[in-house]
Amino acid sequence: MRTVLAAAIIVLLTGSAYCQSLSTSGGRPALGFPLGDKPSAPPDPQSAEHEKAYKSAIEKIPPKPKTDDPWQGVRSTQQNQKTGR
Repeated sequence: MRTVLAAAIIVLLTGSAYCQSLSTSGGRPALGFPLGDKPSAPPDPQSAEHEKAYKSAIEKIPPKPKTDDPWQGVRSTQQNQKTGR
């Protein structure tokens, strides 16, 4: 009984691994595997406008001030005074 259960577990585990493998000699291709040449889409005329709007929005964001202590927001000065550190 144990050997049958062990064999069933091994078959189930190898079956899922087989489906995920990239195999060109049979089997199912993995998700995201290109199944042929896709026709190239014509260029989007709005993409240049979107790119320009994105860049202008990014330039409007103020620069973040750099802090010397990365743990500044985690530690409190009161706690450090109580422990003597």
